[in-house]
Amino acid sequence: MHHGGGGGGGFGGMMGNMRGLNAGGMRTPNMDNLSDDERLGNPYDNKVVMRLGSYVRNYKRDTMISLAAVLVYTAANVAIPLFILFGVDWAIAEGNLGRLHLVGLGFLVITLVHFGANYVQFVFMAKVGQGVLYSLRTQIFNHLQSLSPSFFHRTPVGRIMSRSISDVLQLQELFEIIVISLADILSLVGIVAVMLIIDWRLALVCLSVIPVLVLILGYWQRFARRSFMRIRRAIAMVNGEYNQNITGVRVVESLNRQEANLEHFEGLNHEYMSANLQASRYSGGLQPSVETLIGLGMGFGVVLVGGSMVQGGSLEWGVLLAFALYIQRFFEPIRHLTMQYTQLQRSMAAGVRIFELIDLEPEVKDAPDAIDMPPVKGEIEFQGVSFHYVPGVEVLQDINIHIQPGENVALVGSTGAGKSTLVTLIHRFADVTKGKILIDGHDLKEVKRQSLVSQMSMVLQEPYLFSGTVKENIRYSHEDVDDEAIYAAARAVGADEFVLALEQGYDTVLAERGVNLSVGQRQLLSFARAIVANPRILILDEATASIDTHTEVLIQNALKKILVGRTSIVIAHRLSTIRNADKIVVLDHGRVVEVGSHDELLLKRGVYARLYAINYGLSHNGAVEPDTGGAGILAPADND
Repeated sequence: MHHGGGGGGGFGGMMGNMRGLNAGGMRTPNMDNLSDDERLGNPYDNKVVMRLGSYVRNYKRDTMISLAAVLVYTAANVAIPLFILFGVDWAIAEGNLGRLHLVGLGFLVITLVHFGANYVQFVFMAKVGQGVLYSLRTQIFNHLQSLSPSFFHRTPVGRIMSRSISDVLQLQELFEIIVISLADILSLVGIVAVMLIIDWRLALVCLSVIPVLVLILGYWQRFARRSFMRIRRAIAMVNGEYNQNITGVRVVESLNRQEANLEHFEGLNHEYMSANLQASRYSGGLQPSVETLIGLGMGFGVVLVGGSMVQGGSLEWGVLLAFALYIQRFFEPIRHLTMQYTQLQRSMAAGVRIFELIDLEPEVKDAPDAIDMPPVKGEIEFQGVSFHYVPGVEVLQDINIHIQPGENVALVGSTGAGKSTLVTLIHRFADVTKGKILIDGHDLKEVKRQSLVSQMSMVLQEPYLFSGTVKENIRYSHEDVDDEAIYAAARAVGADEFVLALEQGYDTVLAERGVNLSVGQRQLLSFARAIVANPRILILDEATASIDTHTEVLIQNALKKILVGRTSIVIAHRLSTIRNADKIVVLDHGRVVEVGSHDELLLKRGVYARLYAINYGLSHNGAVEPDTGGAGILAPADND
């Protein structure tokens, strides 16, 4: 598909009616109705984990190495206090220097193993995580290119970017959390098992604080979740206010709304600050509670009960020291898991959002038995075409138009008549809900869309250029086009002169959206891009609405050349663009009401003549003369 320009007002307005609806008027299971900023996921979502597992399977070797390293790391972490126990009871208490050296050597080895396993699991899990994220980003990018334009018109760009970038980064943290949490859980199990094996009586005493810890965590999570939701809502409001004020800054300044807007923003900002302070109070209350339990376990369990057992001769000093270390190590994973709980919820919610996006079905899909479109000659036929976004509200009704190959056809009508909708159906941005559109006798639904649109071009009202050189922008999707064809296309539309005047000519690098060029220059390049591959069908949707008179003259002169031999459909509100069309189709409320040449339609004294008279300020009394030779506005800019 070859677009000469960006989404114009007509196309944007048309698609605005599709908000939350598919081409058949049904609500799609899409992301539009979801409040990304306010939603918080479950700490564990099996569907998300299973979907991620399907990506992880491509990295089995690295995953197995990482999991093995986690097991070794956990075992070493649990074993370290045992060397303290052996060092005290087996070497120091016996006064055996050789044993002490042996225990010291073993301690050094287990420490190195601990370090090495920790390093290996981080490196290989990073390889797995980055590989999965690479696959996800690639899949999302490719999937977004397959979605219909209606999706992008009803979905804010910020939300799409959030899912494509921020949510994917959240999943990166999810992989880290899973590995760390696995290590923490294994450590807890190992520590409890070793403590029970060493001395089950002292273990039960030291671990008696666990029920209290569970109650505290349950109470904390309930309030922490509520607090985090409040933060998400508050930051969403702050970000929204930033976005609204920045994008509308010219309106704000022209209406002198700065003080009122600042006052409103301060209220939102204060709520965000208050929410964060509340969350800090909850977190601040949890940490001292855990530390208190550590103190109770250490003081009551180890010092009081353990010390009494040592004095009574039923417990050795090495066991007592090992228990002191185990108590500290027992609560450390709990601290980690507690602090990761909210992040785990965020990551799971991010996973849900990402897979919702990936699972979105394009509203226009090729039929299973679709064929490649043969070389297009340019015959277009509408047979009883009707179209609606919402069932019962027809945008187009029983359209019957026959366009011959090479014919120049203009679409005319007031705002909302259905002009832009008509051309978007030709480009198969949406499928008709009734009737057929045939190109060279082929039903559009029976051919592969890509094979069709590669032989068509569309230039929209708002020109859109990409970061890159002038040459790259003109060539764009047609890599097989040589430099001579690029130069010829630029000359044909009158862009060659200003391009050669640029510092590096056709190799000049354009800024994003081509902002270092004027609107007229950008549109000229859009025209060059549209014709560089010699399309058989060319659609101009308000392509001259936003340019100056000088540029319009250049384009009008160019059109006399580039439209020859091509089937062209032109939507324009300027008489100079359409007066010489072979055929003018007048639309009114989604119906074709008149068809003919400029002079023929004026003589009919119908809708076309009325639009002509209104826009020229004539007193329409049926005395409109054909072809006055003037140039001006025929109809307002089309936003249908």
